[in-house]
Amino acid sequence: MKTEQPNDSGRSDNSLRTRFELFRVVRRPCATRLLLVLTISLFAFAACVNDLNPEGGWSGVAQDGEFLYIGSKDGRIVRVDSSTGTLDRTWVYPPESEDDLGEVYGTPQVSDGTIYGSAFRCRGNECDGQVYAVDIATGNSAWATGPVEYETRLVGSVGVGETTLAVGTSAIGGDETPRGFLMGLDLTADAGEEVADRVSRREKWRIELDGAVWGGITVVDDVAYFGTLQSTLYAVDLSDDVSFSANPSNRIQWQFESSGAIAGTPNVTADTVYFGNLGDNVYALDIATRSNNPNSSIINPSTEWSFDAGGWVWAEPLLEDGTLYVVSLPGEAFALDAGNGQQLWAGPAEVGDEIVAQPAIFESNIGPALAVASGEGDITIVALADGQVGGLFDTDERGMKSSPVVSDNVIFVHTDSGQLRQYRTDTLSLLNCIEAKGEGKGC
Repeated sequence: MKTEQPNDSGRSDNSLRTRFELFRVVRRPCATRLLLVLTISLFAFAACVNDLNPEGGWSGVAQDGEFLYIGSKDGRIVRVDSSTGTLDRTWVYPPESEDDLGEVYGTPQVSDGTIYGSAFRCRGNECDGQVYAVDIATGNSAWATGPVEYETRLVGSVGVGETTLAVGTSAIGGDETPRGFLMGLDLTADAGEEVADRVSRREKWRIELDGAVWGGITVVDDVAYFGTLQSTLYAVDLSDDVSFSANPSNRIQWQFESSGAIAGTPNVTADTVYFGNLGDNVYALDIATRSNNPNSSIINPSTEWSFDAGGWVWAEPLLEDGTLYVVSLPGEAFALDAGNGQQLWAGPAEVGDEIVAQPAIFESNIGPALAVASGEGDITIVALADGQVGGLFDTDERGMKSSPVVSDNVIFVHTDSGQLRQYRTDTLSLLNCIEAKGEGKGC
């Protein structure tokens, strides 16, 4: 399938909804093993979610104090002052005098004064990825020799452990098999001796997986949770336990085969993993149950549940006060009891289309509400109490595949075209809009 090129407004000439619906028809006969379709027609799949070919623009907004950090459309990490909504032109990584990182899809992760993330660029099927670490205080690389490089797509957000950075990959070095890897990189600023080969110096271990990793990695208690396009949810120990030295694959605590490819990020608490997949399901897996049955993919009805959302679930579920909010790719939002998976609203809320980003909760004029960003250009407001749609933010039809962020009664959202749009939560009006790249000009 040919990838549509955006027009000057940042929108494709033909609706992505049409392409998505076409692909739904194609994939239905093999929904349980979607990877077969992905392997045969990766770029057709990418076109349906605009574009892992790649173009970037999916980076969400990371907040650290008064500043926001974004992977910009021109392949750099930029900083925005949340109080003024303006780009800090004194802080950018890499500097304009150096080559950019490539296309950024994952949201930067902030930890202990450092920003971690990844990016990649492709020429046909040949891709080069970079894993970066940036010192927030200086805006310079926190690693002496700069980013770690891999010949692969690096799509999802990285996971930050106590001493290890977890990075999920697609196939490496032109290998067209469906496998991927989990890399464990040393978080130490001066890891090992400085040598020419950046990978061998900083990489502590790698684990071959059954498929590519496109979603983000969630780390809880130094365990990384993530899914693959081969439908498997993994739990991997990131600790420096020397018993794993001989065989890094022993770090896999358990794995669970779901009903379809996992393209999103899991939401993990101390005892439960919540995630959706492209087999139309949402799962709640009990960590203790999984640990006692590390290779079982049978749901234990006394501690676990699954829910049929009637459409692909890419966006990370949102957990708040015992309720799990789930949004499907075709645009239906559900409120589920996090304990048993039962629906709490009378029916799903209709919230647009091409939903790949986790919604945000804010205090609106209709009470506590969800802000759901759509790839088709709307930010829909849904009341938490009953699931009723309470209005829209005026987006000028700018598509969004990143999660909104709320700060001091302002909602910030990064659009596919590279804008940072800012809305008042009380009036729903546009407060400010800047280009989150270059000189940060007004939209």
